[in-house]
Amino acid sequence: MYIDINLLPREFRPKRARLPLDYRSLAVLLIIIAAAGLGGYYFHLDKTLKGQENKLQMLVQRKISMQKKIKLQGEVDELTKKVSERVGIIRELTQDSDLRFDVIKHIKSIMPENLWLLNITENNLTTRVTFNIEGMSYTKESISSFLRGLEKYKNFRNVALQSITPSPTEIQDAFQYVVQVELAIYRPPVPEETKNTK
Repeated sequence: MYIDINLLPREFRPKRARLPLDYRSLAVLLIIIAAAGLGGYYFHLDKTLKGQENKLQMLVQRKISMQKKIKLQGEVDELTKKVSERVGIIRELTQDSDLRFDVIKHIKSIMPENLWLLNITENNLTTRVTFNIEGMSYTKESISSFLRGLEKYKNFRNVALQSITPSPTEIQDAFQYVVQVELAIYRPPVPEETKNTK
């Protein structure tokens, strides 16, 4: 068995042939690597974009829902305002009516057996409201009892008997009377200009 030993210095030794470098293969390899990187980056961007689109869609839906709620709240507020205005108008119109109904109810409740009414007239003066109550009775005692009942009513003041005269149209002795009462609480009418301003 022989061993081949080269004793020549390194610089004089024959050089080995290196593998030929294929630039085309290297370029293709670099292109493949770059394409893979760009593809991964594209998929990452696409995934991020879809997430942002989903968030945007949710925000749009939330905005539409809030707009509907705001619109509905505006309609409710408008209806509430209209109802409040109508209630105020009805209350203003019926406030005095309730008082007058209570006046008639009280007068009816204190009428004695031998006394009845002929007419009740309301007089709206500048600073007060008065009622003239006209009627008939067979006894003066019934008229006196009627006056005492009017004086006890909380919404009346200045109860006064204006006149008492015999009735010429009755076969039985009877008396015609006129009583004037004043409302204890007077609410002057609101001028039209003030109403329009409100």
